[in-house]
This record gives sequence, C-alpha cells and structure tokens, in this order.
Amino acid sequence: MCTNNFSSINRKLSISEMAQIHDISRQTLIYYDKIDLFKPEIIDENNGYRYYSTLQIPLLREICFLRSIGMPLEDIRKSNAYNNSASTIELLESQHKKIQKEIEALELQKKQIEKRVNIYRNATTYTDTEYKPTIEYFPERRLLYHEWNPENHTRYELHRALMSIWNEAERHGILPSRRWGALIFKDEVLNGTPLKRAGGCCIINHDLPNVEGVHILKEGEYVCMPKFGMPYETQHIHKLMQWIEENEYEIVGDIYDECLIDAIFYDDDNELDFCEIQIPIQKKNSDK
Repeated sequence: MCTNNFSSINRKLSISEMAQIHDISRQTLIYYDKIDLFKPEIIDENNGYRYYSTLQIPLLREICFLRSIGMPLEDIRKSNAYNNSASTIELLESQHKKIQKEIEALELQKKQIEKRVNIYRNATTYTDTEYKPTIEYFPERRLLYHEWNPENHTRYELHRALMSIWNEAERHGILPSRRWGALIFKDEVLNGTPLKRAGGCCIINHDLPNVEGVHILKEGEYVCMPKFGMPYETQHIHKLMQWIEENEYEIVGDIYDECLIDAIFYDDDNELDFCEIQIPIQKKNSDK
C-alpha cells in the first residue's frame, strides 16, 4: 500500500513540464543541469531519456526562491551539497546582510537624487536675499588642490586650475571627480586676505599621501549656504562669517566652495555658477 502511494507521487516529469511548473525556461534547467546545480534523477530504461522526479519539486522551488532574492548560483550549489537547515540559514543570513548594504546604498543614492532635484528646481529662482544657512555634518574629504594665479582671478583662471587638477589626477591613474569647487584657507580669511593661496580643487576618493596638492577637509559640522557667484567673489563668505559670529560659532578649518551647477545649465539671464559655501564650525568655548 505504501509502495503504491509512493509510486503515484514519484512520477517522472519532462524538462518542459518541470520548467512550466516553476515558471522558468527550459534553457534555465538545461544550464542548471550543466553546472551540477539541479539534475534530472530518472533515466528511462527504454529510450535513455532523462526525467525529473516530482519529489525534486521542493528542491527546485527552493532554488528558484534563492535566485529570486539575488543569491548567486555558486553559493546555492555549495549550500545544496550540505543540504541541511544550518547551511541554509547561514546562506540566507549572508544574503540578508548583503541586501541590507544595498538598501543603505540605494537610500544614499535616493537622498543624493532628491538633493540634486532641489538644486535644479531652486537654482533659477534663488536670490541672495533668501539665503538661509544650514548646519550639516560631513565626513573627512580629500581634495586635489591647485592654487589660482593670484594676479588673475577670472573664470578662465578657474577653469585652467581645474584642468591642471584633472591632469594631475590622470597622471596618478584616477578619474577626475565630478565634485569640484574652490579651497579658501581659514587663516587667510581671518587675516582679511581670503583669496591668498586660494585655488581650485576636486574631491578624490583615493589615498594619495605623497602627492603634492592633496588637502584634507576635516570631519565635522559645517555651516552651509547656497549662492550664485564665482568662487573668487568673497562677499558671500563675509556674509556667512557674519552669521557665524552672530550665532556664537567659530571657524575651525578651511572653507570649501562647492560648485553645484555650472553656468552652462542656466537660462541666458544667469551667468554665474550656483555653488554652496561650506565652513567648518564649532560653538565658541567648545571642548571639541
């Protein structure tokens, strides 16, 4: 009686039938067979054709599930070799961690997209009378820096310095970053000569400790303010420095003036870059 029940359950399935049951292609099953992931287990004695057993359905269902959550085929194959709950749990937990990292990366990309959309929406309507400084946290950033010609603070000089930075980056085998702007030194701002030693800069994501021109922006809080204007125009820095003083902060590092949108993206009426000044600060008398 039991043997008859088993025989009725354990019938053979063609590759097309097995593929249809699991909503996958015949080619997928052929490939799984080729890489020893999932192979037919029945051989017909009369014609030598190979068939799947209905008892193999749960295993293929599990394989399809693991593939649906992005599990690599090689990891599934290795797990099947052990064929126990412990290996499956380990496999799922590993994939869970991987997906969590991907979610975090996507969340960061989402925030970057939202910020960029707001930049584009606001750039054509922004006026300096609407400036509202905000405080943001930034991790440590590395800049490749090139000093401007102190006798020639012009748009041409800005782009010449930027091209020098890009050439320097390429000499060291790295691609230039799309994030660029100007570096203005704290000591020179406090001395009343903000453009002295100032220059163009580009954020890099590589460790180049022995390269001349690498500058580090320290980790911490920065007061930020958007503005229309070229980096060598200092009135916006003076305005933000006034805000820092009025709100009982002090500047604790060098200033980064990041270009958010180049002038080529604007309407004809707007000829200036849309930028954001970022000044590292802390509360006066802070123990930081």
